Amino acid sequence: MQSLRKLMNKPRPDDWAPLAKFYYADETLNDIASELDSFDGRRDPERCNGLVNKLRVAQDRVLHIIGEMLVILYPRESDRACRDFRVKFPDDIVHDTLPGQLWFGAECLAAGSNIIDHEAESDHIRPLAKELTRHLDHLRDLLKDQSLRDPSAYTATIKDSLLKFDKLFADFEYQYVSAMVPVKSVKEHDSQLDVAVLFSEVLHRAIAKNLITQDQIDYCDPSVMIAIPRLGIVWGLLYYPDGALNVEGPQENLSEMFRPFYSLLIKIRNLLQILSQNELIKVEHVLCKGESNAPEVHTGALTMSDYRANEESKKRSGWIGKPSSSNLKDILSSLSAEVVAESPSPSGEASEESSDENVEDEESVDDEEEEDSCSEQDEPLEGFPPDPKNLRQRFRSSDDLVHRLFVCIAGVADQLQTNYSSEVRKVLKMILQPSEVIPVYEVSAQMAVGPEGEEETGIEVQESLPLPAFIGVRWVPDEDCEQCTACSLPFTVVRRRHHCRNCGRIFCHRCSSHSICIPELGYDRKVRVCNLCYLHRVNPFGCVGSSTPDANPATAPPTSS
Repeated sequence: MQSLRKLMNKPRPDDWAPLAKFYYADETLNDIASELDSFDGRRDPERCNGLVNKLRVAQDRVLHIIGEMLVILYPRESDRACRDFRVKFPDDIVHDTLPGQLWFGAECLAAGSNIIDHEAESDHIRPLAKELTRHLDHLRDLLKDQSLRDPSAYTATIKDSLLKFDKLFADFEYQYVSAMVPVKSVKEHDSQLDVAVLFSEVLHRAIAKNLITQDQIDYCDPSVMIAIPRLGIVWGLLYYPDGALNVEGPQENLSEMFRPFYSLLIKIRNLLQILSQNELIKVEHVLCKGESNAPEVHTGALTMSDYRANEESKKRSGWIGKPSSSNLKDILSSLSAEVVAESPSPSGEASEESSDENVEDEESVDDEEEEDSCSEQDEPLEGFPPDPKNLRQRFRSSDDLVHRLFVCIAGVADQLQTNYSSEVRKVLKMILQPSEVIPVYEVSAQMAVGPEGEEETGIEVQESLPLPAFIGVRWVPDEDCEQCTACSLPFTVVRRRHHCRNCGRIFCHRCSSHSICIPELGYDRKVRVCNLCYLHRVNPFGCVGSSTPDANPATAPPTSS
């Protein structure tokens, strides 16, 4: 009697209602589970592993359809179970197959198994796993029965059961993942957001100072990912001392990424505060462009010919090196005496007095120039004391100080890229990757009426495939479309209608001449798609809007509708 009821009332394969899709997904799951229980896995381990993988994929599909029902019935996120805790998970944990893995783990825990090396955690979450699997079996029965009655309606019992399942599954997800991998605390998550804010400010400041160009960001230049953490250390210590790199407070207040470098960051901060404005600019350019590309503050080096010419001139003049202030007076006195001897003067005393005055004037001018050059070079940044710890005396020159800062800052930033690659990648993704814009085509239509061909009806969806929450597209009915959606040519006996399997709209043969595989919609083989969907799938980051509908129609052979 039950088999006859299924035969008479089962939904059509091309019905995209969630309950109709659930019926076939649940049937596939039951068939795989029955086959897995029917033979001894020790005799054929390869087949057993293959069936286990199919089972997990089928579980994924069932859970995705249940999630789609929840979104349809409760479109506001506040009405569903809160899953904000996912931001504290590592990036490689949250993926499309996570629901299936959680269901599989819940069944293993309910059967008495333990998570490897986590026996205490397994005993703690086992009661929740048993309640979840028991309620999920009850929910599947309710949904299966309703799909045979009316796939377009949801009873109050089903709605309450869906909400309860959503809450149980969210609680189990957090506890199970927390037992498997380390999860960030609230404080650590806030610290990571502070780092994201710092890097965002650094990016805007670097663009304004022309250290990073917009073209480098648009073309995903790898040097941007290297420069932002480096500049973040410099500017975070100098200009945003109360932010993510606040080294004045305890070490625990820093993010986990910067915590191992607490002492080194303090030393870097102290060195940065004694830099002059020119030296800071040189450090910024060195960190962004590389040490060899840093702007030279001093004059260029002498060539060998210049060096020899200078040496010969020094030998002729009797100078062994640069005259110091102590013997400068004697040298000038001797030079002035020679000049006085050659030129006539009214009295010798006046000549001697004038030579002494010239020597004193020359010495004072030299001292003033030396003081001005030192003050210009050693003047610290605005708002910082002038080297209170005499740190400059530890370095031979300004270039030595800049080089030491480059090594320390680049070392810390490169260690972040190596030891905390996922954390740095997540922060950079927040500030560099724009929100992906995917064209959405909304059509008010009913279920497509057409021939019962396998490709047309989309019967491939019965295969156990991991599909996202929003799956399936409704085809525009033939009677609602009298002309091609792309070129607007009217349909005739010769110019037939063709549905795009990706967006569901109707096109002529010329505007839907491409064919691709769409596994997430159940099409493992190549099926017909319109030119716009083809271009978007082949090159999702390209400029799709500028392409004409009939652009390069010969790239793929036409398929029959």
